Amino acid sequence: MANLPLPVMLTIETTSTESPRIVWLSSSKIQQTKEVKVELLIIEQDATQAEIYDLAFGDDFKIFVVDNMRGALEILEFNDIKIVVSDWQIGEHKASIFCDQMDVNNAYATPVVVVVSDEQDDETIRDAFNAGVSHYITKPYNIISFTETITGIKSQLERVSKMAQDTADSREVAKTALSQAAIYGNGMEIIAALNNCSDLESMAKATLSTLQSHGIHCAVQYRDEVVTSFDTDLSPCDPTMEKVFEVLHDQGRIYRFGRRLMLNDEHVSLLVKHVAGDDPVLHDAILDMGAKLIPAMNARFISLLQQQALEQTHGQIDDVLEKLRDTIGVMANEKKRIVESVTQKIEESFHQLAMTEEQEAFFLKLIEQELTLDSENDGIEDIDVLLKALSSRLAQRLEATKIKEEAPVNDFLDVELF
Repeated sequence: MANLPLPVMLTIETTSTESPRIVWLSSSKIQQTKEVKVELLIIEQDATQAEIYDLAFGDDFKIFVVDNMRGALEILEFNDIKIVVSDWQIGEHKASIFCDQMDVNNAYATPVVVVVSDEQDDETIRDAFNAGVSHYITKPYNIISFTETITGIKSQLERVSKMAQDTADSREVAKTALSQAAIYGNGMEIIAALNNCSDLESMAKATLSTLQSHGIHCAVQYRDEVVTSFDTDLSPCDPTMEKVFEVLHDQGRIYRFGRRLMLNDEHVSLLVKHVAGDDPVLHDAILDMGAKLIPAMNARFISLLQQQALEQTHGQIDDVLEKLRDTIGVMANEKKRIVESVTQKIEESFHQLAMTEEQEAFFLKLIEQELTLDSENDGIEDIDVLLKALSSRLAQRLEATKIKEEAPVNDFLDVELF
């Protein structure tokens, strides 16, 4: 035993009914603090046997050694013990106390209990297994076989731990993928909703309320001849936020400042003010989705402006047609009155020119034909026909592209892709 590493001794107080418990850790374990080892608890009253255990397992385990059950329970309470090696009964307590809290749904939630005992009767062994003991080894035992049993348990626990970690990692990856898919689904939902909007407020509502329902609080600004901004609740933006739009709307497609984000296009800017949750993967997904969403928002805004321009043009053409019809009517009546007046005056003056009746009739007919021809409105009527045709085509086109009214959507519609 002279070559054994010196143990580190820790004295733990106890009640007067029990002798002081000695807890010691392998010195080899102390020297390798960076390596995470499986924790092994040994309850052994024989100091020599305890040193043998340390010699056998000190390189592979983080070992705790106590000499009574109460000390063992305290070690279990404050450490992540995976394997317990104990006699079946020490003092008044049996090793079954380590199995009392065992979770039947998770066999690896409590330590693996290995009993090493002199008691060899079948009833005792049966009681141990019924209590939840995993291995029951009777003395004397083969040290090599015993060591292989303990290291085999360790290997099994490590495999289970790795499987659990792999499962957790897979779940995290799946969760991340679902979160990203949900964010992209939100973007698709917004784009689809924008196509059914007929004014800026409904466009802002379709965008901001959908994002808000998923914990993404934003504000949006539309710029044309007039600048219009909406906050998250569709109220006008305050002067401070307006200033943020003014300063950053021309700073590139994506501008990050602090925990905020500004997404810009020619006529539209989207300010991401706050995102519920601190998941960096979620933030990256929002950034990626936003970079693709903002051009679509800008294109829809331009399309809306074009639609409104066509509607205004159609209305103006109808106004021109109405005025043209009124003008043509007035001009026709005025020319008719002038022709009749001139014709009458010429007819009355013929007798002063000493013309025969045939000459008077000839000149009167000639003058009437010329005046009547000069009073025709063919050119104006052609313009009227063209404008009517243009108005009709515009009306048909506007009707074909008219956005149909739909039932109002809940402001906080929960859009889920899965």
